Amino acid sequence: MLRKQRVNGGATRRRGFTLIELLVVISIIATLAALILPGIQGARAAARKVTCLNNMKNINLAILNFSTQNGGKFPSLIGENSYPVSGGGTGYYGWPVAILSAFDQAALQRKLLSVTDTTPDDYSGVGLANASVANTHDSLLFTQIPGFACPDDTNNFQIPGGLSYVVNAGYANPGDWGDAGDGGAYNSLPGDLSVAMHGPNRLIWNKTAGAADGQISYATGVFWRPVTGSSFQVTIDYIANNDGSTQTLMLSENLDARRWWSRKVGDIAFAIEVTDDGAGNVAPAQGGTAGLGLATGTTGTALATAPDLPGIPGSFNAGNSMLSTPSLGPGRSWRPSSDHLGGAVNVFFCDGHGGSLNPNMDQWVYARLITPNGTRYGQAVIRDSF
Repeated sequence: MLRKQRVNGGATRRRGFTLIELLVVISIIATLAALILPGIQGARAAARKVTCLNNMKNINLAILNFSTQNGGKFPSLIGENSYPVSGGGTGYYGWPVAILSAFDQAALQRKLLSVTDTTPDDYSGVGLANASVANTHDSLLFTQIPGFACPDDTNNFQIPGGLSYVVNAGYANPGDWGDAGDGGAYNSLPGDLSVAMHGPNRLIWNKTAGAADGQISYATGVFWRPVTGSSFQVTIDYIANNDGSTQTLMLSENLDARRWWSRKVGDIAFAIEVTDDGAGNVAPAQGGTAGLGLATGTTGTALATAPDLPGIPGSFNAGNSMLSTPSLGPGRSWRPSSDHLGGAVNVFFCDGHGGSLNPNMDQWVYARLITPNGTRYGQAVIRDSF
């Protein structure tokens, strides 16, 4: 009789990872993560910076399109457009509203210029009660305009009415530097030079008030509010025929810009603060202090800095308006700044090309890049790269 032979069908016992092997695997994963993650973060930061640069390119093109359609002139810093106010008054907008139609926002621009503001707020803030009611003036001001804010700007990105980009407003009187009166009342005329608000006649360059003062100021910047009785305007040809559009800044970033609908200069522009004596007279460089021009104060040397003329002592210091200086508060810091990796600031020039400025760049070179006609008033030609 045959006997059945039992076959052991039990599974073979499997050997697992040892503790040492697990630790080795974990350490390898951690090492790879440490190598890869910074690269991913760097790539994301670079992408945000490129997005910001593209936003600025589109704004720059919109400004140039506006200029082409308006005889070469740039939109007014403030006062290009107005809107009705209840009771028969008039309010005024800054340059961002002027370019909306060239920025694929023609419908919003039409509404802004036609809807009556029934709760004038003097630009200290918008009426929150009306912000949720469709087609009211205040509700329009809460519009987030794609391309008006930088992804790295936490103060303005995806914020109602947020604006990250500011235009070149030249050299400015510190008394008009983000002051509470900067912009005046909502209905004050942009051309009223009696208002404590940045304009071409707010500085006396020659120690004696005169017609030359306004011309010198125009030579320091690109965007200005209109001046009653004056027909002068900065145009593309004015810049090209003087310091050159490839070496004149038009647009920059500023973390302390505020809202695209504001008429306050400190919210929508950047500038260089110059030393004055408290009465609007530009103090020339003397006694070893930094400044502009010679102590004799002739118009031909009004914008010269120490590297331009050997007779000027010390070195030029842009002070609070130097690139990426610490914040003085929203609307008060009239300087280019950004939160990009390394602190570089995106800018665009009047010829349409863009790039980045190093926050540690030579200040006198930066001062020259702002002026469209500084060489006529003592500045040397820029010969080096920047």
